[in-house]
Amino acid sequence: MPLQTLDFKPGIDKEGTDYSAKGGWVDGNLIRFRKGRVEKVGGWLKLGSNYYLGTGRALHSWISLGGVRYLGIGSTWKYYIEEGDSYYDITPIRATTSAGDVTFGATNGSSTITVTDTAHGAANDDFVTFSGAATLGGTITAKF
Repeated sequence: MPLQTLDFKPGIDKEGTDYSAKGGWVDGNLIRFRKGRVEKVGGWLKLGSNYYLGTGRALHSWISLGGVRYLGIGSTWKYYIEEGDSYYDITPIRATTSAGDVTFGATNGSSTITVTDTAHGAANDDFVTFSGAATLGGTITAKF
């Protein structure tokens, strides 16, 4: 079978049906047209060296009154604000616990620290942040 030339109409026709756009394009992703021919878009570049947790699900961009550009990123786990090349976690805190309600425990020779909070209300894979802890009975000292 000899080679056959296929001539497509440039551009994407979104006004007609697939059948009426015979010889043309009805849909496309990551393509552009140059000199009447389709061409793939060159690829992606990483924005900065920082990262965020989870998979991005929603974006919202805005510019402050001072001219600073912001991007809100809702991921599967947290919500971030990107400004410059930095991501700032602004996920609301679910609950806080008073001092003394949480106890820490460790066994000599073990690398596991056990945290006990009977009324935490957290589920598996929830994020937990500890702040203000200074020492674990003299065995482990917090590094600031």
